[in-house]
Amino acid sequence: METNRWILGATGYVGQLVTQKLFKERTNGNWSGQLITLGQKTILPWIMERTNFHLFPLNAIPKSLLEKYPPSAIYHCARMAGNNDRSRRIAARKGYRANERLIHLLNDLNPKIPVVYCSGTLMYGNTGAMVNEDAALQPIAFARAYEYAERPWVRAAESAEMDVRIARPGWILGADSWFEHFFYKPALKTGKVPVYGDGSQFMSIISVEDCAGQLSHLMEHGTPNQSANLYGFEPIQQKEFAALVAKRLGIETVQITADDIIKQYGKTVFEALTSATPVTTKHVNWRNSYKPVHNDLEALIGLTIRRLQD
Repeated sequence: METNRWILGATGYVGQLVTQKLFKERTNGNWSGQLITLGQKTILPWIMERTNFHLFPLNAIPKSLLEKYPPSAIYHCARMAGNNDRSRRIAARKGYRANERLIHLLNDLNPKIPVVYCSGTLMYGNTGAMVNEDAALQPIAFARAYEYAERPWVRAAESAEMDVRIARPGWILGADSWFEHFFYKPALKTGKVPVYGDGSQFMSIISVEDCAGQLSHLMEHGTPNQSANLYGFEPIQQKEFAALVAKRLGIETVQITADDIIKQYGKTVFEALTSATPVTTKHVNWRNSYKPVHNDLEALIGLTIRRLQD
């Protein structure tokens, strides 16, 4: 049976890996149908050539497009972003209205369409202790604004009127990510890998490939309205992570004080870099049934560095 699988934010950091994975699976005969991809700002030729691509912002997806290509599954990787606290708040308000509009359109079309929504673990706040999907949401840093935009999906999931599966990945490691901007580039500039704060904060890390893979796994093997924490490795302290990076680069680490972090990046980034949100999952069987792309964190760090050096 042919299906229409939709990817919102298909040209984004995570969305393009989801697109790549679904395209390969279709090529291998795992499913048949159309891959409907939507993007807003970034144009990737391979996505335009190999999928049914449409250039629409999240708040302007036409009802006619949904009717023409009725979705059998939707991967929501589209987040309206901002460059500072004010612009993030503005983007969150726009995102809230866009998500409410989309939910209304889907309810009119077919409320049982499964939607996997990609969020993040900063929604749990600076917990210190290990948390699973039952933990209360206490958003910090960037998540303060983004939580508002996500509320329509959280409400839809809680009401069970729709099949909304909220995924919360930890620190997504890949080229062109937080790793490049806060660890790799500073290391090149100063000759030392930064450790933000005292470095005791735990990080739950997942590769961008496994993030896409687990999003797909949640769609294919999750249950209706199942939320899921996505992570690839056991939590690691930031000072230990920085030491692995330094080992690969053949340099040392250096501790960055709170005052210096705030001075260079601002309070929001300070919160993100110094927070501890080690995550686990209550869906043990679901997680164990997923076959990871990356099993070795040190090897993943090396691969990411090589990609940035190319």
